[in-house]
Amino acid sequence: MPNLKRLAMVLSSALTFGVGAVLVLSATAPGATALRGVANNLAVAAHAAGLGGGDGTIAISISPTASLTAKLAASVPVSYTCQPVIDPTTGNVYVSFSSSLYVQVLERQAKVIAHGSGFSNGTAVCDDTGFNPIPTVNHATVVVIPDIFSSPAFKHGAALVSVNVSACPMVPVLTSPSLFPPCDFGNAGPTAISIK
Repeated sequence: MPNLKRLAMVLSSALTFGVGAVLVLSATAPGATALRGVANNLAVAAHAAGLGGGDGTIAISISPTASLTAKLAASVPVSYTCQPVIDPTTGNVYVSFSSSLYVQVLERQAKVIAHGSGFSNGTAVCDDTGFNPIPTVNHATVVVIPDIFSSPAFKHGAALVSVNVSACPMVPVLTSPSLFPPCDFGNAGPTAISIK
Protein backbone atom coordinates (compact mmCIF):
# COMPACT_ATOMS: atom_id res chain seq x y z
CA MET A 1 0.00 0.00 0.00
CA PRO A 2 1.45 3.41 -0.93
CA ASN A 3 2.42 5.80 1.81
CA LEU A 4 -0.48 8.28 1.54
CA LYS A 5 1.20 10.92 3.72
CA ARG A 6 4.24 10.99 1.46
CA LEU A 7 2.05 11.09 -1.67
CA ALA A 8 0.03 14.01 -0.25
CA MET A 9 3.23 15.89 0.63
CA VAL A 10 4.71 15.39 -2.86
CA LEU A 11 1.47 16.47 -4.58
CA SER A 12 1.16 19.50 -2.29
CA SER A 13 4.77 20.54 -3.00
CA ALA A 14 4.28 20.13 -6.75
CA LEU A 15 1.07 22.19 -6.64
CA THR A 16 2.76 24.94 -4.60
CA PHE A 17 5.71 25.04 -7.00
CA GLY A 18 3.39 25.19 -10.03
CA VAL A 19 1.26 27.99 -8.58
CA GLY A 20 4.37 29.96 -7.60
CA ALA A 21 5.85 29.59 -11.09
CA VAL A 22 2.66 30.82 -12.73
CA LEU A 23 2.42 33.77 -10.32
CA VAL A 24 6.02 34.76 -11.10
CA LEU A 25 5.21 34.46 -14.81
CA SER A 26 2.15 36.70 -14.37
CA ALA A 27 4.35 39.47 -12.95
CA THR A 28 5.86 40.12 -16.38
CA ALA A 29 3.92 41.84 -19.17
CA PRO A 30 4.42 38.98 -21.70
CA GLY A 31 3.53 36.39 -19.06
CA ALA A 32 0.35 38.23 -18.03
CA THR A 33 -0.66 38.53 -21.70
CA ALA A 34 -0.05 34.81 -22.23
CA LEU A 35 -2.14 33.89 -19.16
CA ARG A 36 -5.02 36.09 -20.35
CA GLY A 37 -4.87 34.41 -23.76
CA VAL A 38 -4.96 30.97 -22.17
CA ALA A 39 -7.79 31.99 -19.85
CA ASN A 40 -9.94 33.16 -22.75
CA ASN A 41 -9.45 30.06 -24.90
CA LEU A 42 -8.99 27.01 -22.70
CA ALA A 43 -11.12 24.69 -20.64
CA VAL A 44 -9.07 22.13 -18.74
CA ALA A 45 -10.00 18.49 -18.41
CA ALA A 46 -8.22 16.30 -15.87
CA HIS A 47 -8.34 12.62 -15.06
CA ALA A 48 -7.17 11.46 -11.66
CA ALA A 49 -6.71 8.03 -10.21
CA GLY A 50 -8.82 7.34 -7.15
CA LEU A 51 -7.78 6.16 -3.74
CA GLY A 52 -11.08 4.52 -2.86
CA GLY A 53 -12.59 1.13 -3.41
CA GLY A 54 -14.40 2.26 -6.57
CA ASP A 55 -12.93 2.70 -10.02
CA GLY A 56 -11.97 6.10 -8.73
CA THR A 57 -11.77 8.33 -11.79
CA ILE A 58 -13.53 11.68 -12.11
CA ALA A 59 -13.00 13.72 -15.29
CA ILE A 60 -13.23 17.45 -14.55
CA SER A 61 -13.69 20.40 -16.89
CA ILE A 62 -13.26 23.97 -15.62
CA SER A 63 -14.99 26.74 -17.54
CA PRO A 64 -12.50 29.26 -18.98
CA THR A 65 -14.54 32.12 -17.51
CA ALA A 66 -15.92 32.82 -14.06
CA SER A 67 -18.23 35.65 -13.08
CA LEU A 68 -17.69 38.34 -10.49
CA THR A 69 -20.38 38.03 -7.81
CA ALA A 70 -21.44 40.99 -5.65
CA LYS A 71 -18.15 42.78 -6.47
CA LEU A 72 -16.45 40.37 -4.06
CA ALA A 73 -16.53 36.67 -4.96
CA ALA A 74 -15.90 34.60 -8.09
CA SER A 75 -18.50 32.08 -9.30
CA VAL A 76 -16.64 29.21 -11.00
CA PRO A 77 -18.57 26.77 -13.25
CA VAL A 78 -17.31 23.16 -13.11
CA SER A 79 -18.48 20.09 -15.04
CA TYR A 80 -17.50 16.49 -14.32
CA THR A 81 -18.25 12.86 -15.07
CA CYS A 82 -17.65 9.96 -12.70
CA GLN A 83 -17.75 6.18 -12.68
CA PRO A 84 -20.31 3.90 -11.04
CA VAL A 85 -19.54 1.50 -8.21
CA ILE A 86 -20.29 -2.21 -8.40
CA ASP A 87 -21.05 -4.01 -5.16
CA PRO A 88 -18.68 -7.01 -5.24
CA THR A 89 -21.05 -9.11 -3.15
CA THR A 90 -24.34 -8.54 -4.99
CA GLY A 91 -23.16 -7.29 -8.39
CA ASN A 92 -25.49 -4.28 -8.11
CA VAL A 93 -24.40 -1.14 -9.97
CA TYR A 94 -24.80 2.18 -8.13
CA VAL A 95 -24.89 5.46 -10.06
CA SER A 96 -26.52 7.87 -7.53
CA PHE A 97 -23.69 9.57 -5.65
CA SER A 98 -23.28 12.32 -3.10
CA SER A 99 -20.67 14.78 -4.38
CA SER A 100 -18.43 17.47 -2.89
CA LEU A 101 -16.45 20.12 -4.74
CA TYR A 102 -13.67 22.30 -3.33
CA VAL A 103 -12.43 25.21 -5.46
CA GLN A 104 -9.49 27.56 -4.83
CA VAL A 105 -8.88 30.84 -6.70
CA LEU A 106 -5.73 33.01 -6.80
CA GLU A 107 -5.70 36.40 -8.55
CA ARG A 108 -2.77 38.78 -8.78
CA GLN A 109 -3.75 42.41 -8.17
CA ALA A 110 -0.72 44.71 -8.49
CA LYS A 111 1.45 43.84 -5.46
CA VAL A 112 -1.08 41.66 -3.61
CA ILE A 113 -2.71 38.33 -4.36
CA ALA A 114 -6.42 37.82 -3.80
CA HIS A 115 -7.09 34.26 -2.67
CA GLY A 116 -10.03 32.27 -1.43
CA SER A 117 -11.91 29.00 -1.57
CA GLY A 118 -15.44 27.69 -1.88
CA PHE A 119 -17.35 24.45 -1.33
CA SER A 120 -20.36 22.88 -2.95
CA ASN A 121 -22.20 19.70 -1.98
CA GLY A 122 -24.85 17.97 -4.05
CA THR A 123 -25.73 14.83 -5.93
CA ALA A 124 -24.19 13.35 -9.05
CA VAL A 125 -25.07 10.68 -11.57
CA CYS A 126 -21.95 8.55 -12.02
CA ASP A 127 -22.52 6.42 -15.11
CA ASP A 128 -19.28 6.87 -17.07
CA THR A 129 -18.43 3.21 -17.59
CA GLY A 130 -16.25 3.73 -20.65
CA PHE A 131 -18.89 1.90 -22.68
CA ASN A 132 -21.70 4.42 -22.12
CA PRO A 133 -21.73 6.56 -25.31
CA ILE A 134 -23.26 9.56 -23.53
CA PRO A 135 -22.33 9.62 -19.83
CA THR A 136 -24.12 12.12 -17.61
CA VAL A 137 -22.22 15.39 -17.23
CA ASN A 138 -22.73 16.84 -13.76
CA HIS A 139 -22.59 20.64 -13.37
CA ALA A 140 -21.94 22.88 -10.37
CA THR A 141 -21.15 26.55 -9.91
CA VAL A 142 -19.03 27.14 -6.83
CA VAL A 143 -18.96 30.61 -5.27
CA VAL A 144 -15.40 31.32 -4.10
CA ILE A 145 -15.18 33.96 -1.38
CA PRO A 146 -11.88 35.72 -0.61
CA ASP A 147 -10.25 34.67 2.65
CA ILE A 148 -11.54 36.92 5.42
CA PHE A 149 -9.01 39.39 6.90
CA SER A 150 -6.19 38.34 4.56
CA SER A 151 -7.33 38.91 0.99
CA PRO A 152 -8.78 41.72 -1.09
CA ALA A 153 -11.96 41.13 -3.13
CA PHE A 154 -11.67 39.44 -6.52
CA LYS A 155 -11.77 41.73 -9.58
CA HIS A 156 -12.21 41.35 -13.32
CA GLY A 157 -9.10 39.75 -14.81
CA ALA A 158 -7.00 36.60 -15.05
CA ALA A 159 -6.90 34.15 -12.14
CA LEU A 160 -5.74 30.63 -11.31
CA VAL A 161 -8.23 27.94 -10.28
CA SER A 162 -7.78 24.49 -8.72
CA VAL A 163 -10.69 22.06 -8.28
CA ASN A 164 -11.07 18.87 -6.19
CA VAL A 165 -14.13 16.65 -6.58
CA SER A 166 -15.17 13.57 -4.64
CA ALA A 167 -18.27 11.41 -5.11
CA CYS A 168 -19.50 8.50 -2.98
CA PRO A 169 -22.53 6.20 -3.39
CA MET A 170 -25.60 7.27 -1.44
CA VAL A 171 -26.30 3.70 -0.34
CA PRO A 172 -24.00 1.50 1.76
CA VAL A 173 -21.87 -0.72 -0.49
CA LEU A 174 -20.21 -3.85 0.79
CA THR A 175 -16.56 -3.45 -0.06
CA SER A 176 -13.79 -5.93 -0.47
CA PRO A 177 -11.11 -5.89 2.24
CA SER A 178 -10.35 -2.22 1.58
CA LEU A 179 -9.92 0.46 4.22
CA PHE A 180 -11.38 3.08 1.89
CA PRO A 181 -15.02 3.59 0.92
CA PRO A 182 -15.79 2.96 -2.76
CA CYS A 183 -15.64 6.62 -3.79
CA ASP A 184 -14.40 8.44 -6.88
CA PHE A 185 -11.87 11.30 -6.68
CA GLY A 186 -10.42 13.81 -9.11
CA ASN A 187 -8.63 17.14 -9.27
CA ALA A 188 -7.78 19.71 -11.92
CA GLY A 189 -5.58 22.77 -12.01
CA PRO A 190 -4.16 25.11 -11.33
CA THR A 191 -5.40 26.51 -14.61
CA ALA A 192 -5.85 30.07 -15.82
CA ILE A 193 -9.36 31.46 -16.15
CA SER A 194 -10.81 34.89 -16.75
CA ILE A 195 -13.10 36.53 -14.16
CA LYS A 196 -15.62 38.66 -16.08
